[in-house]
Amino acid sequence: MRKLKKTLAVLVAATMLSSTPVWAKDGDKPQLPNHVKETYEEVLDSVPKLKEYEQTEITFKESKYFIHLQKDENKNYPNAWIEIDNDNGELINFTHTSNVEPSTKAPSDELAKEKAGEFLKGAWEDKFDKVKFYVVTGPTVTVEYEDEKGENHEVKRDMKQVVFKNTRERLFYAIIVDSNGEIYSASDVMNNGLNESDVNPKVQQGVKRLFEVVPRLKEEKYEMERYDRTKSKDDPKWRLQRDEIRYKSPNMTFTFDNIAGELTHFYIEEKREKVLNPITKEVAKVKAAQFIQQMMKDSEGYNFVGIARTSGHTGDDTTVGFSVPLVEDSQYVKHFQIYVDDHGNIVGAKATVEESTFDFEDYYHVLETEG
Repeated sequence: MRKLKKTLAVLVAATMLSSTPVWAKDGDKPQLPNHVKETYEEVLDSVPKLKEYEQTEITFKESKYFIHLQKDENKNYPNAWIEIDNDNGELINFTHTSNVEPSTKAPSDELAKEKAGEFLKGAWEDKFDKVKFYVVTGPTVTVEYEDEKGENHEVKRDMKQVVFKNTRERLFYAIIVDSNGEIYSASDVMNNGLNESDVNPKVQQGVKRLFEVVPRLKEEKYEMERYDRTKSKDDPKWRLQRDEIRYKSPNMTFTFDNIAGELTHFYIEEKREKVLNPITKEVAKVKAAQFIQQMMKDSEGYNFVGIARTSGHTGDDTTVGFSVPLVEDSQYVKHFQIYVDDHGNIVGAKATVEESTFDFEDYYHVLETEG
């Protein structure tokens, strides 16, 4: 198995290649830079079935190559996406949807650990000796696809996620294994070396409030990472994601705007049982408003914009929406959606930026219909 490169020569070459066109031609065959191509081939060796697929698309963005593979050009699935860092030639993300058949039986922990370890050793060979097994979790993955008639479907697949941890480099490798032992996805998550003392005090205060309001989140042990995209995100709709702090555990993730110190996203990914007497929309609206009052300093500026009953792979929720004018630009509003389960518990929230003319009535009508 080829060793991933770490030499200065490769890094210099990678930097030079970052400004070259994506489609370097050899006849009509697209060519990846050599250091990216070798990592790509490592993935193919680790998941041999991919060698039967056709390379249908390559895109290059923010110093990353995104490679799309498809077995049948006339069908969406099976397919695979591979994301590779052009600066150092390392694998960042891999997702392989081999089929869209329903699956309710996850692989055993032993099989998942075995297959995940084999993939890790193949695709991240130079990291393998530096990591230790961390935990196995059991996520349910929802695959959305369009059939031959153009109708949309959702298929739920029970899988196992195997997490390895490199404590010295503050790096996680999360590998999800499908029921038949195939690798469904793999990604590395860098912590960027953040400690609690490195985080904006506004964010620290926000996290403290979130733990008080949603105690379930406090049960996890989180790694922190910063995503500073201020140089690459010019669209106003990305305003809340330009500089953010992400708290991540094997089971939970939540994010805060690193400038304002406000919550931008969280969701508790746990299955919920059916409730015989679910709360009403009116009660859900009150619960969501209370959450905003507890979490947001400018809570009095939020206006109710919509409500809808929704269903997902974790269970039934009520989505309650509020908006507040964006201080930096009057042409936009922050759309804050609160997810309330049928017991009245807050199980998630998501903030996005929309144009001030956004049709909230239509949005929540469609959400209710689809839910």
